[in-house]
Amino acid sequence: MDDVFIFLRYARNLATAGQYAFDLGTRVEGTSSVAWTGLLALAWGAGWRGLGAAKALSLAAGLAIPAVCASVARRIEPERPWLLAVPAVALALDADLAGWLASGMDTPLWSLACVGCVLLANRPRIAAVALGSLAWVRPEGPLLAAAAVLALSRDRRSLLQLGALAAAPIVFLTLLRLSYFGDVVPNTFWAKMHAVDGKDFTGIGYLGSALARRPLLLLVLPLGAALHRRGSAHVRMGLALLLATFAFAIIAGGDWMPNRRLLVVALPLAAFLASVGVSLLARPFALATCGALLVEAGLTSDHAIDQDWRDTEWLDERVARWRPASRPFAGPYSLDWMPTHLLEQIAPYVSPGDMVAHVDVGELPYVMNDVSFLDGFGLVDRTAGKLTFHADDPSLRAAARDAFFSSNPAVAIVVLDETTGRPFAPAQDAALSDPRFAAGWRELARVATWGEHPCVTYVRRDIGPVESAVANARRRAWLSSVPDVSPAP
Repeated sequence: MDDVFIFLRYARNLATAGQYAFDLGTRVEGTSSVAWTGLLALAWGAGWRGLGAAKALSLAAGLAIPAVCASVARRIEPERPWLLAVPAVALALDADLAGWLASGMDTPLWSLACVGCVLLANRPRIAAVALGSLAWVRPEGPLLAAAAVLALSRDRRSLLQLGALAAAPIVFLTLLRLSYFGDVVPNTFWAKMHAVDGKDFTGIGYLGSALARRPLLLLVLPLGAALHRRGSAHVRMGLALLLATFAFAIIAGGDWMPNRRLLVVALPLAAFLASVGVSLLARPFALATCGALLVEAGLTSDHAIDQDWRDTEWLDERVARWRPASRPFAGPYSLDWMPTHLLEQIAPYVSPGDMVAHVDVGELPYVMNDVSFLDGFGLVDRTAGKLTFHADDPSLRAAARDAFFSSNPAVAIVVLDETTGRPFAPAQDAALSDPRFAAGWRELARVATWGEHPCVTYVRRDIGPVESAVANARRRAWLSSVPDVSPAP
C-alpha cells in the first residue's frame, strides 16, 4: 500500500527529529493513526526501520486477532470450547484481511484494538476507557466508542459515567491536536471525507460490495447472534461496533484502496459473533455452517493478486504473479514503476532542500527525504485538504493557489483528467489555471498513468538540468538513505 510510506516518513521524522511532521517544520497531521505512527517511530528509533518493519508489525498485530476473537467467544459460551475455532475458520482464508495484514498499515492494529475492547465488555468502566482510546488508533474511533457505550449502558446514570470515561482519552487527544497541529481533527478528515476522485462506490455501494462478498459472516450469523438468549455485554458491544463500522463506511462514501480497507475491521468483529450464531445451531448444522464460512472466505481470493475487485475503475494489474520473498521483512522491496521513473526524471532539476508539488505523497517523498512536498490532494497539506473538502469555496481555492506560488516548487507533478484536460487535484487545478503558472513553469514530460490519464511533469523555467553525474549522485544518495526499498526493475 502506497500510504504506508506516509506513515514511514512521519515516523522517521518523529524518531530522528522529534517532529510529528511530513515536512520538518510544518505541523500537519497527515496520518490516519497516532498510535501506529508512534509505534513505527519507536521501532525506527530502536533500529528496526522501514517497510519491512512496518509489514512485520502489522502482521504481528493481525496474527493476534483470531486468538482474541476466540477469547471473546469463550467468555460468551464457556461450556462449548469447540466454538473457539469458529473465528479462525471464518478468517483463515479471507484475502481482504490477509492483504491488509501484510500491508504495513494501521488496519490490523485497528482491528485488534476493536476486538480487544469487546474482550473487556464485562468490565464496563475499563472497557469505556479502552473505547475512548480507539480515537488514538483511527479517526473513526469516537463514532465506534459512542455506539459501544450506548450498548453497554443499562440506564441514564451508567450512560453518563461510561460516556465520561470514554470521553477522557478523546478530549486529551483533541487538546494535543489543538496545541500541536492547531486543528481538532486529523488532516485526513479534510482530504478524504468529501473527496470524490478515486472512490469506487457510494458509501452504500461500498458496504453492499462487502456484504455481497461475505454475506454469511457479515450479515446472517451476526443477526443470529442478536438472538442469543443471554444477550451478553460482549454480544451487545460487538453488534454495536459492527453497525458503527458499517455506518462509517457509508458516511465516508467508500475508499479508493483495494480489499475494502474501511470494512476489514468488520471481519473479526463478525467472526466472534459468528461463533455465537453457530452456537444456536444443532451440531450437524453448526459443522456445515463452519464449512460454509471457510468456503466463503476462500472465494475472496479470486482477485487477491491483481486487485481487480473494483467495478468502476480500470484494473491496475501491475502485480501479475507472486511468490514468497527469500528474505521476508528484510527487503529491499521494489518501488512501483512510476516513482522510480519520476525519481530519474526530476533528479536533474531537484536538489536537497527544494520543494516539489506532487499529486501523490507516498513512495517518492519517502525516498526523497530531504525534499519538501506540496500535496495536491491535501493528505499532508492543510490548505489543499480543506479545498478538497470544500471544492467550491473560492476563498479556499485562492488560498491553495497562493500557497503554491509562495512555495515556488522546483517541479510540479500533475495528473490530468484526459476528458477535461484539467488536474484531478483541486489545489493543483487552482494553480495551473492561473496565468503565472504558464509563465513560470514549462512541461518537461508526460506519461500515461491510471485510467490512461496523463501524468505531466512541469519544471520551473529558471531551473536548468545539472550534469548527468550530479543527477546520478543525487539519485544514489536518496536511494542509499532508504535501504529498505530499491528502484523498480
